[in-house]
Amino acid sequence: MLEIALAAAALGLASLVAYALRPGVGTIAVSIGVCLVAAAALTSWAPPAVQPIPSRPLEQRDGVDELEKGRPKSEYASSETCKPCHVREHAAWTAGYHRTMTQVVAPQTVLGDFNNLTLYFDGRPYSLFRSGDSFGVELPDPDKVDQALALAQSGDLSGAQQFAASIPTVRRPIVMSTGSHHYQLYWYPSGKGRELYMLPFAYLIDEQRWVPRVSVFLTPPNQLEPRKVWNRDCLPCHSTGGRPRYEPGGRGAPDTHLAEAGIACEACHGPAEQHAALNRNPLRRYGRHLSDEVDPSVVQPAALDAARSSQVCGQCHSLNTQYKGEDWAATFVHGMPYRPGDDLAETAYVVQRSTIEQSPLMQQFVADRPGVLDEWFWSDGEMRVVGREYNGLIQSPCYQGGEFGCVSCHSIHDSDPDDRLQAGMRGDQACLQCHQEFNAKIAEHSRHPADSAGARCQNCHLPHTNYGLLKASRTHRVTSPSVATDLSTGRPNACNLCHLDESRAWAADRLSEWYGVERPPLPPAEQDIPAGALWLLQGDAGLRAIVAWHAGRPESQQASGAQWIGPVLAPLLVDPYDAVRWIAAKSLRTLPGYANFQYDFIDPPDARAAAVGRALEQWPGVSGQFPAALFRPDGAPDAQLLQSLLRDRDDRPVYLVE
Repeated sequence: MLEIALAAAALGLASLVAYALRPGVGTIAVSIGVCLVAAAALTSWAPPAVQPIPSRPLEQRDGVDELEKGRPKSEYASSETCKPCHVREHAAWTAGYHRTMTQVVAPQTVLGDFNNLTLYFDGRPYSLFRSGDSFGVELPDPDKVDQALALAQSGDLSGAQQFAASIPTVRRPIVMSTGSHHYQLYWYPSGKGRELYMLPFAYLIDEQRWVPRVSVFLTPPNQLEPRKVWNRDCLPCHSTGGRPRYEPGGRGAPDTHLAEAGIACEACHGPAEQHAALNRNPLRRYGRHLSDEVDPSVVQPAALDAARSSQVCGQCHSLNTQYKGEDWAATFVHGMPYRPGDDLAETAYVVQRSTIEQSPLMQQFVADRPGVLDEWFWSDGEMRVVGREYNGLIQSPCYQGGEFGCVSCHSIHDSDPDDRLQAGMRGDQACLQCHQEFNAKIAEHSRHPADSAGARCQNCHLPHTNYGLLKASRTHRVTSPSVATDLSTGRPNACNLCHLDESRAWAADRLSEWYGVERPPLPPAEQDIPAGALWLLQGDAGLRAIVAWHAGRPESQQASGAQWIGPVLAPLLVDPYDAVRWIAAKSLRTLPGYANFQYDFIDPPDARAAAVGRALEQWPGVSGQFPAALFRPDGAPDAQLLQSLLRDRDDRPVYLVE
């Protein structure tokens, strides 16, 4: 009977899919009779169990400790339970990167090379291996490494060296991975319950190579980083229904439970066990589809008001404390209390630079770590790093009007997996859906040809001034270009991010002439030296990374020319920051004459220095228009000026927390 019911279910679902894919038709009942037969199977159907590993966080949906928070049982059902009825939505989610944010290690999920190779970090070997469908690493005993680091941090360098010389190796399985878009990180058991440590290497997916993990983050050179622990650092936003289950205060060996690895259906729609149970009755299910009534047994973010729907994204895409006040310590036990549809502000404090005093917890954190706000924000409070889009959104006048939110432009189910922009929202339509008055005068308003990059709303009002994942990303705080803000905060203005060859004075003149923006006083260097050159040679590490990325962006090269950039970008091949070197080399290879330029950003210093010389020798020269302030009349770069600018580089330590 079960086989017959499953076959009927398959037939019914196939019919539903075929009908749902017709233009203008939603997923509604095609054959109630067939689906009634299928209901016998679906009523008792449950997702396949993932084989538990004692040392890995357990996918456990029983919600035992939910009772301790005054909640009913967990009520999570899993994305596999959603799939039979929501075929199209499940397929779109499956194709995206939310699903693969965290995965249980298996041959089909591991992208890195584990075929018996040895990598070195901090002078110690890490031997990667594979046995059948299992993956592992032989590495220095992590507990002993931690002890050696503690000795070094206490000032006992001699003791640390002696201790480090005798650290034994241990073999640990690789049990989980994070990421599948730009790079992938891997986790092994710490030896303490279900706690996981991060392998100190990242696998760059496009380049198909391993690099030290610290090299893919913007971290000061030679800075010791605390060990990354998945159960503390990643669980809240890289899993669904995560409960760390440490002892109070974050002590002991955690028995960590998850509803599901990765960012699954219920991360956005809320626990769905009740929804699945109610809708096993096909009459209820399809009756609601036909009536277009929102099912109250599950959360539909698009049906919420703009504030609540944006908070569904903001639970992870923001800088927040997860818990408010003294309850913060409970996150080590129970995880984040927020559920989709709740008011995020009731349980978490969304951190804004200007309102730190509203959170005693954050006040203490900032007092204990002077300068930490600069790791997240520009000086005026705009976010500086990726993944915190909600912080920028709620500062925007569009959002503050009450009707604009994340789902105005983004969709998990009807979008490109790369950035989840809804179909039709990639161009100006995202802005014109509200600002219709500009629809017929884009060229007039932007002062750029209507079909050019300079006429795109986002390039001026949402420029790429956030950093993360080895690239620049768009801010989500809607603003207008301002040279005065650029000067006061260090955040590059949108005009010069395209027109890298022009000075800030040029941008200030255009903004004054076209839009009546007051021209700020400018120092002499800003009158004729290209802003792009000043940012690349004198900016702090975060600014250098952002502008180096723009130097390789086709839109910037089209606006400012590409041939002149080589001599300005080449010095970044010996930048102290690994991530800056990687971005600079990638952009350099997009310039004329550099497509096959040989360089490795983690080569020894002497090899990197030699690469700068080769880059300057390989430069094909300039022709046509180029920024005269950087070049002699014969077209040769003004080496003395470039070196002078480089000597004034902002070398203060920069650590951007992605």
